[in-house]
Amino acid sequence: MRAKIAIAGGLIFYFVLMTVLYHYKVVDYFYWIRVGIVKESSFGFSLGNYLISVALFLINMFFLLKLNGKKLVFMVLSIFFLLLTVPSLVSFSSGDIYPTKLLLYHQLLFFGIYLLSKLRISFDKVPTFNKRQGLYLLFMLITIGVIPYLLIYGPHINLKNLILQDVYYTRFRMAGLSNPYFGYTYSVFTKILIPLMIVFALELRNRLMLIIGILYLVLFYLFGAHKTVYVGLIVVLIFYRFSYTGAIKNIIRLFNALLVLSLGLAIVVNYDYLWILTFRRVHFLPALLDICYLDFFQEKPIYWSESVLGSFIEYPYNVPHANLIGEHYFNRPKMSANNGLVSDGYMNFGSWGVFIHIFMVAAYFMILNNLKIPAKYFGLFLLVIFSFISSSTFTVFLTHGAIALLFVSIFLLKEKKNPNVGSKEAETK
Repeated sequence: MRAKIAIAGGLIFYFVLMTVLYHYKVVDYFYWIRVGIVKESSFGFSLGNYLISVALFLINMFFLLKLNGKKLVFMVLSIFFLLLTVPSLVSFSSGDIYPTKLLLYHQLLFFGIYLLSKLRISFDKVPTFNKRQGLYLLFMLITIGVIPYLLIYGPHINLKNLILQDVYYTRFRMAGLSNPYFGYTYSVFTKILIPLMIVFALELRNRLMLIIGILYLVLFYLFGAHKTVYVGLIVVLIFYRFSYTGAIKNIIRLFNALLVLSLGLAIVVNYDYLWILTFRRVHFLPALLDICYLDFFQEKPIYWSESVLGSFIEYPYNVPHANLIGEHYFNRPKMSANNGLVSDGYMNFGSWGVFIHIFMVAAYFMILNNLKIPAKYFGLFLLVIFSFISSSTFTVFLTHGAIALLFVSIFLLKEKKNPNVGSKEAETK
């Protein structure tokens, strides 16, 4: 109860600070000015819209804090609330330039995840590997899966990349060698399987498997010289010792500290780089891109013609949709203006596309919530949540590891009724 009160206070402070930052600095950034010019409008302040935003914020927070703090869905919905719902509410206070239906889409996402989390599905009859079996299964999957990488990328590995030399040359060279298998599996290995192997090895104190896991991670770095391969492991280790409520409480504290620091630097010394790098990019840019996508693709959806359905439905433009938005609204043809599940759904099938994506994502986390995943593994899910916010929904499922994470959760991570049953039966046999 005390933790929930602290979270509530932190969320209110967060909402106030986000509102101040948005209207004091963000709306004057050239991206927002440019979109205002294109739409022949501006990002002002509407008192009526702001009062609606405040009311919705309090309602959202009330339902959020009603969730069981020991359940995965509490953490999942909290992250969506911080990164999508609150920026949507704050942006709505700008007035008519932020469409009301866009606010409703984000509210539907919030309550869709909330309501579907109430459904109960039992996975008790699904067999689960114990931790030791899981460790060796991960080792086998990674060892077999890395073979194609070694065959294609192996001859071109440059050990100088370990000391950050020739990095961009390696990235350019390896990109030309890529194929669909690498595209579908790279994130699965680097964000899910290898980090989990390392964590299992640490828990079981298996030094050999720990060393092998670390070597695999370094090897995948050498395959493309992308330092992001280490993000999965770092995030998992950061969240490993926190409960769900403890994790969200610390995230809110971090966000509020960064907001205070960002506003302080902007007001006192006119230093804007911190809020531009953090809150503009992570929190408010997706909300701005939502406006662009709803404006551009209104009544002209592309029906997933950029996906595998492109063989049956002709894509109507000469450039990818992300570059199309970048050119039209920001005068930057090379800008890759990707966005998440709301914009992606609307672009492909209008409001029905948004409903489909919301249902898919809500159902996905409903299943994961029913698996009763221990809080220490939440870092694996955080990266998938970020992907849903900033990437195509089907891409997240297929290439960013969401489907793979679901299978890993069912067979390796779900809570067992009696953790000792599997090991005792194995010893008897």
